[in-house]
Amino acid sequence: MSAWGKIFTAIRGGANEAAEAIADGQSMRILDQEIRDAEQSLRQARSDLAGIMASNKTVMRRIEENRAKEAKDTDSARAAIAAGRTDLAQGLAQRIATIRGELQRDQAELDQLLPRQQQMLRAIQDTEARITQMKREVENVKANEALLKAQSALAHSQSGINTRLGSAVDSLERIKKRQEATAGRIAAGAELAALENGNDLDRQLLEAGIGGSNQSADDILAQLMSPSSVDPLSLPGQKKSD
Repeated sequence: MSAWGKIFTAIRGGANEAAEAIADGQSMRILDQEIRDAEQSLRQARSDLAGIMASNKTVMRRIEENRAKEAKDTDSARAAIAAGRTDLAQGLAQRIATIRGELQRDQAELDQLLPRQQQMLRAIQDTEARITQMKREVENVKANEALLKAQSALAHSQSGINTRLGSAVDSLERIKKRQEATAGRIAAGAELAALENGNDLDRQLLEAGIGGSNQSADDILAQLMSPSSVDPLSLPGQKKSD
């Protein structure tokens, strides 16, 4: 296949795919229209059948009338023969022949119309059954389509809810972390404040001469020069050893 042939084939394939996509998208509308077309054809078939049945009745009535005429003319011809009127019998015989010809033609027509009538009647009955079945299937398809749309909408809504819930959970986690960080800063500040308060208290104790252990050089020199000092290097607050 040439390059142009392949391109043309690809274009036709794309057109067919597009047509099928459009047909699938309008499937319910197409089905409804096809059913309406079938019902219109069925109405036309019923009208044709009614015409055939009317023709059959006309032919059957004509056959009955001709048979009655034949029987009457036959009786009259026999009476004419019995009366010696062969001329009348000859005329009646000619008319009987004409009637019998008409009977043959009408019977042949009826033999053709009756099978056609039965055939059309069966076709109409089959078509009616198929249309009824098709309507039932279309209703089921419509119900399933509505159910699928509802389920799809519910799934989409559920997906949106899950997304929003996920965002809410993320927001809650961020809030919790921010609260934990804030609580940590508050606790750290409290600890720092406690340390600062403790240092200030120690300073105040030293200034009051309570619990202090630091000695100046003058204090140590005075202790060394004191004759009563047994352990001149002992620190204030320590007991002298015996």
